[in-house]
Amino acid sequence: MLSFLSDVVVNIVLTTPLVGAYTMFALGIVFIYRASKVLNLAHGAMAMFPAYLFFALAGAVGAYPAAVLAVLAGGALGVIVERVVVRRLRSVSPTAQVVGTVAVLGLLIALAARVWGTTPLSAPSVFPEVSYRVGDAQLQLGSIGLFVVSLLVAGGFIALFRFTDLGLAMRASADNRTASSLMGIDPDRTTVLAWLFAGLLAALGGVLLGASTNLHPFILSLQVLPAFVAALLGGLENVKGAVYGSFVVGLAVGIVPTLGHWGERVGAPQLALAVLAFVIMSLRGAKVVAGDVRSGL
Repeated sequence: MLSFLSDVVVNIVLTTPLVGAYTMFALGIVFIYRASKVLNLAHGAMAMFPAYLFFALAGAVGAYPAAVLAVLAGGALGVIVERVVVRRLRSVSPTAQVVGTVAVLGLLIALAARVWGTTPLSAPSVFPEVSYRVGDAQLQLGSIGLFVVSLLVAGGFIALFRFTDLGLAMRASADNRTASSLMGIDPDRTTVLAWLFAGLLAALGGVLLGASTNLHPFILSLQVLPAFVAALLGGLENVKGAVYGSFVVGLAVGIVPTLGHWGERVGAPQLALAVLAFVIMSLRGAKVVAGDVRSGL
C-alpha cells in the first residue's frame, strides 16, 4: 500500500510540467471560444511553431530573448489566423471557421516539418539545468518553472477578465455581438484581442514545454489535445474552469499509470481521459435537460 501511494505521489509530481502546459493551452482555447464561438483546432500547431522559432533563434540571440520573441510571434500568429482565416469564414458558418483552423493546423505542421524536419530536437533550457530527485526519477527545474509560470499567468488572465474594462468588453462581445456594438464596444476588436492572448498563451506553453521535453512537429502539436479535454471539463466559456480542468487532467495522467498492468499500457491515460470527459459531459447534459423539463421547455 505504501509503495502504491509513493508511486502515485511521484507520478503526480512528475506531471507538473504537463499541468502547467495544459493550463495555458486550455485558457487559450477558452478565450477564443468565448470571443468567437470557435473551437480552435489549430491551437496545438500555434504552440508548436513558436517553440521551433525559439529553437532557431536561441543560438543567435540567447535563450531569454529568443523566448520573448517566440512568444510575441505566437501572439502575432493568433492575430493572423483570426484576420486571414476565421474572420473571412464568419459569414459562412461556425463549422466553416472550425474547418479553417484545421487547415491552419495542417499548414503549420507541414511548414515546420519542411523547415526543421521530423527528427526530435532538443531546445535550449529556459531555466537553469538543475534537477531534483523524486523517488527513482528526476524532476527538472524547468518543469517546476513551467508549472509556476502557468499559475501566475492563469491568475493574471482571470484577474483581467473579472476586474478590468477590457475583460468586461470581451465578455459582453462574446455573449451578444449586436448588443455590445450598440453599447459602443467593437466586437471585432475584442475578438482579435482574444486571439492575440490565446496565441501568446499557446506560444508560452509551447516554448516552455518544448524546452522541458523535445521538439517534434507532430508530437508537440498533439500535446495540446488533453487541454481540449480540460476545457470541456471546466466549461468552454469558463476561465476558472479551464484551470480546474487542467489539474484534473494532469492528475489523471499521473495516477492512471500506477493502476497496475492496465494503467501501464500505451494509451491508457488518454483512454481514461476520454471516458472521464464523456461521463462529465453526459452528467452536465442531463442537468440541462432536467432544467428544461422543469421550466416547461
